Amino acid sequence: MPKKIITKASLPKILRELDRWEGKLTWPLFCDRVAKVLDVASVSKHTMYLYPTIKSRFQQRQRDLRDAKHALPRNYTLEVAIRRVAGLEAQVKRLEETNTLLLDQFRRWQYNAFANGIRMDALDKSLPAVDRAGHGRGRPKEKSKRIDTKGG
Repeated sequence: MPKKIITKASLPKILRELDRWEGKLTWPLFCDRVAKVLDVASVSKHTMYLYPTIKSRFQQRQRDLRDAKHALPRNYTLEVAIRRVAGLEAQVKRLEETNTLLLDQFRRWQYNAFANGIRMDALDKSLPAVDRAGHGRGRPKEKSKRIDTKGG
């Protein structure tokens, strides 16, 4: 079974690289950069396409870079500030889109909970404590009941 390259932990790193990207953005260049960031031999475009978040953000970043290329003046100190601002704006845009998706999901859950008669106090109940030491795992052992086979 092949090693899973893109995980919940690596996805934010990949998106951060997109937010920081400067210059021409192509799949081969981006895949090479991601491979270096994740410390793997290579990452294919096909692998990236399996993740809609990466694919859509990549396409959006390409459009943003294309639009920004024509609008920016050429001054070195200004370029540094513009790169920083552009990276932060891209990150803000991505986070706002994520926030909108999560709010929509919350509203859907809220409606479904109401429609199915689930009370707010049940939803707001705290999570049970996690026993990381392993004490109390599983069912308590039952005492074995011996069947008397000798008839006595």
